[in-house]
Amino acid sequence: MTTTPADDRPTTATRVPGTVTTKGAPDPAAPAVGRHVLDHAHLPAMTLRQSALEHNTTVVQAYADRHGLLLAPHMKTHMAPALADRQVRAGAWGVTVASVQQAMVAWAHGTHHVLVANEVLDPAGLAWLASRRTEDPTADVLCNVDSVAGVEAAARAQRDVDGNVHVLVEVGFPGGRTGVRTADQARAVARAAVDAGLTLRGVTGYEGGLPDVDTARDWVTEVLAVAVELRPLVAADRALFSMGGSAWFDGVVDAVADRPDDVDVLLRSGAYLTHDDGFYAERTPFRRRPEEGSLRPAIEVLGRVTSCPEPGRALVAVGKRDVSFDEGLPVVRGIRPGGTAHDPQVVPPPGAVTVTRLDDQHCYLTLADTAPGLTPGDVVVLGVSHPCTVFDKWRQVQLLADDDTVTDTIATWF
Repeated sequence: MTTTPADDRPTTATRVPGTVTTKGAPDPAAPAVGRHVLDHAHLPAMTLRQSALEHNTTVVQAYADRHGLLLAPHMKTHMAPALADRQVRAGAWGVTVASVQQAMVAWAHGTHHVLVANEVLDPAGLAWLASRRTEDPTADVLCNVDSVAGVEAAARAQRDVDGNVHVLVEVGFPGGRTGVRTADQARAVARAAVDAGLTLRGVTGYEGGLPDVDTARDWVTEVLAVAVELRPLVAADRALFSMGGSAWFDGVVDAVADRPDDVDVLLRSGAYLTHDDGFYAERTPFRRRPEEGSLRPAIEVLGRVTSCPEPGRALVAVGKRDVSFDEGLPVVRGIRPGGTAHDPQVVPPPGAVTVTRLDDQHCYLTLADTAPGLTPGDVVVLGVSHPCTVFDKWRQVQLLADDDTVTDTIATWF
């Protein structure tokens, strides 16, 4: 037995696998970086393509800069402070989160510009929000409000900690989720916030639940009119107007083109970073506006074929606990016959290998006559539909170079 100078770990002809107790973590007995993802692999595993992340980050930050927008990508997509840091270093204003607990994660990892794109009524959460500028005078942490009850709760919290809560009045649409439904209600909540001593920063909404880009554009135009009307209640030199799911943000950009000079638009779209092979691949604004750029899917989930029980069917050890399925089933991006680092990847013809069903830990493949022959031990490379609900299934995700060597492993936090 010898040792390697690089890591002082024993090496033998066959390395004894280490014990993996965190889902997605690489084998602790193997090199942390530089190895092929299938060397010493414990599958299934979720991976991210480094080059796709870099490309997507550059494209969307350039898009925001080109249209004069602030970018606060929604961190709930990837749940990873390391990826949020990548986005902020590329030029993002900060991050968006869905809860105070998520905001605490961002804060603890050094991101102090945070929009909680939700109403906060929990007293402990409001107290934390109210105390942020005491902890860091340069911080900018905001949340939504859509009721007088929410205003009163925030006012109590800021009195309790001698702090200040910064809020955006949220406007929604009938049948949608949170947000006041009328301009009169928005005025009432905004006035209540100012009278209660909260810091009113502007208006927000979410157009992603609308059926198409044209409807989204028209609705955002209406909400912007409310924001302009409420602008005199915002004491700051500049007001904020926040919008932006990942499907219709081009409609947002159209709607705010003629906004007042003292209104900053904060775009919250987050799924762009990893993109996908399904839901957002069909809906991304860059399909409608190809001159603005394009996105690349970064996510792959690797699983091993464990059974070929009958003609036309194969089972892979990947399931609902490993991949998203709420907005469409995974797609087969490739197959590695033999399942090792030395076996080249084969891309099956369109429709030849289809995911038709998922159980908790099994993926059902239906094989057409044109499918490459599958045998137990082969590795299947899956792309996902809807990135937001695959990250929550993994505690660690491996980053890959284009030659499939591991460059890093990142942690998810919520």
